[in-house]
Amino acid sequence: MRGMADVQMEQTQEGATLHFTAKNPSQVEDVQRMVEGMQRCMSGSGASQQGHPASPRQQQR
Repeated sequence: MRGMADVQMEQTQEGATLHFTAKNPSQVEDVQRMVEGMQRCMSGSGASQQGHPASPRQQQR
């Protein structure tokens, strides 16, 4: 999984927003799964964070 996405950080009043861009279009789903896992680890649940819509994969569950 290493090196599959470019990551940009934007500082906000609440903290920071991370933007992940897959380096290869064929890896988009892998990057989405990686980010969803990170989100669950950091939030302590599978719910989407405040103000951010769930990804299509999360909506299908």
